[in-house]
Amino acid sequence: MNADLIHDTAMAYALDNSPENMEAAVEAALPLTQVIAARFAGRGIEVEDLRQVAAMALVEALQRFDPKRGLRFTTFVTPTMTGKVRNYIRDKAQILRSPRGLREQGIKMDRANEELTRNLHREPSIQELANHLDWSVDQVLDVQRMRQKTTVTSLDMPSEDGTFAYDKVGADDSQFEGFEMHEDLKKAMRILNDQEKSLLKMRYRDNMTQSEIANVFGMTQMQVSRMQRRVLSSLKQEMLRY
Repeated sequence: MNADLIHDTAMAYALDNSPENMEAAVEAALPLTQVIAARFAGRGIEVEDLRQVAAMALVEALQRFDPKRGLRFTTFVTPTMTGKVRNYIRDKAQILRSPRGLREQGIKMDRANEELTRNLHREPSIQELANHLDWSVDQVLDVQRMRQKTTVTSLDMPSEDGTFAYDKVGADDSQFEGFEMHEDLKKAMRILNDQEKSLLKMRYRDNMTQSEIANVFGMTQMQVSRMQRRVLSSLKQEMLRY
């Protein structure tokens, strides 16, 4: 990367806004866009996408560059590209963490988990999940953390203010939509037997895996998975009555 060449070509474009000068300035500064994109690698977003964002910021900076301010172009453009890339990552993260984006990622992760569990005869590791999904480890962990925040902290025990939590229970089940906290959950829970209530507590309050619950109940992981889907479906239908 040649800082002098980057500055000189940017100066040439500032003095003569021809397409040829723009092309030369962009070509000279492309290595800088790659360096900045690489600084933000490993955050669940393709590096090539980050390079494109940085390149668009480069073009914008070239169009705004004023040599009269006495700045080197690299000094002027670097904060611009860095800011654009940071904002892109932030906005992308907000989309991915939205209820819909989180639900879609959760469904993909659950399907991958079930497939790997069948093939490996055990729960897959985070790295194995990431490799299977072609995600980064950080993305897998991020989805898990965000889903834990939206799952129920206690299904039939009141919180400090006396309300009952039911925030996105079953976020890992595509057929079960999250409900807002309301008293109706307490009524709906009455249709469940003790084993079904225990399953939900272990799954969503204690964050136990299906395999761990299967060991407690003396079942297979697939039997626990089917029971979980059946219980969540029953709760949904019961709550729709209120």
